[in-house]
Amino acid sequence: MASNNISKLKKHKLNFFLLFVIFFEFNIVLYEAFARTENISGYSTDDVIKANESVSFYFPNNIFFEISTNSRIELYLEYEDKISNHQSSITIKNNESISLNITIKTNIRNFGISQPPNTPKKGGFQLRYQNNGIIKIRSNSSIENFTIRYRKNNQFGLKSNVNYSLALFGKNQESWELVDTQEKLNGSISELYLESSLSGLESDTDYYITLFEFSEEPYNWTWLIFTILIVAVSILSIAFLISKKEYFHYLKTRTVSIEKGAHRLTLEDVLENENRNKIIDLVLNEPGIHFNELLRRTGIAAGNLVWHLDILKTYKVIGKKRVGNIIAYFAYYQKNPISNIDLKLQKSKLTLEILEMIEREPGIWNNKITKKLKVDHKTILYHIKKLIELDLLNIKKEGRKNKFFPNFDSEYFKFKNNNNKTD
Repeated sequence: MASNNISKLKKHKLNFFLLFVIFFEFNIVLYEAFARTENISGYSTDDVIKANESVSFYFPNNIFFEISTNSRIELYLEYEDKISNHQSSITIKNNESISLNITIKTNIRNFGISQPPNTPKKGGFQLRYQNNGIIKIRSNSSIENFTIRYRKNNQFGLKSNVNYSLALFGKNQESWELVDTQEKLNGSISELYLESSLSGLESDTDYYITLFEFSEEPYNWTWLIFTILIVAVSILSIAFLISKKEYFHYLKTRTVSIEKGAHRLTLEDVLENENRNKIIDLVLNEPGIHFNELLRRTGIAAGNLVWHLDILKTYKVIGKKRVGNIIAYFAYYQKNPISNIDLKLQKSKLTLEILEMIEREPGIWNNKITKKLKVDHKTILYHIKKLIELDLLNIKKEGRKNKFFPNFDSEYFKFKNNNNKTD
């Protein structure tokens, strides 16, 4: 009887082992079906990226490129042989398949542009080209969302203690245009990275992307300008300060939806941490304080500070607002209904241009906007959808036309009109 039991136990163990092997092999096959690595001997490659696939390309000279997509892409990728120690990662979200051409060179003149764009300058900062490579992208169809990331790593020429901003150069532009650039932390490798998202990229159009480094101008009025900007944002977002005790009571008794994501902390855990308390103290006492000042005043390492700020933003203890090229932090109760819309509109010049056109010409429709802006109608529809989601537009159907009207009852227009009256 005992020998039969032992035999059955061995049989169960064998079956379990076989199931484990099958499951393991299946996961390997599944992973390889949606993520793969390509080692390239030269400096260019042709590839077809399947929908929901991620591909990593390794080139000579310590060049690494990664692409992820939710739609099929016919990709041509080429690096200038002078490029070295370069890393970038892009994610594309699109409703239709595209043919995408990406070229990376050291200098914009090498693309045949005789008159290079002017260097961007913002507030009290003079920017300089990082010389980490200029990326040119061109697609046969408009791209709804294009996200690019750079690892902030000395190995790839980006220092963790330096501020950078992504910049875009396209048709009908004289200067590089700064793009909203966020600094985030990759928790799995404890490394910072830079991320920017572009939307509504037009078909058959060359776009150039690169990084610029911030350096403060040696003028005494630099911080005066920054102070004026911070005060302006503070007036828009808050009319009073409260004590830390009162604020904690407000946080614990409010009714607000919080998506914790990967975090598994309670609000008490968030508020009891010593380092996070340092940040909260500074943000409450100095609304609009920026990252570098928090870094200096708290004494927390840059990576850890990014992590704690992410937790505080996730749990809606603090909020942030871009002021020029600086990220300013405020207590969450200081939010202004207009600020989130402002940020979304600032990310896309075309979205704002369409909104202003509809405000000037209420009742305008898609074809008319398309002809005026000379932009693909699908791109216009994408931006119209964004404006509707922000509750900034109303649609009225007249015959076969969908006519667009500003939603003057929205907080955006109420705030804007009040400001105009004050002015």
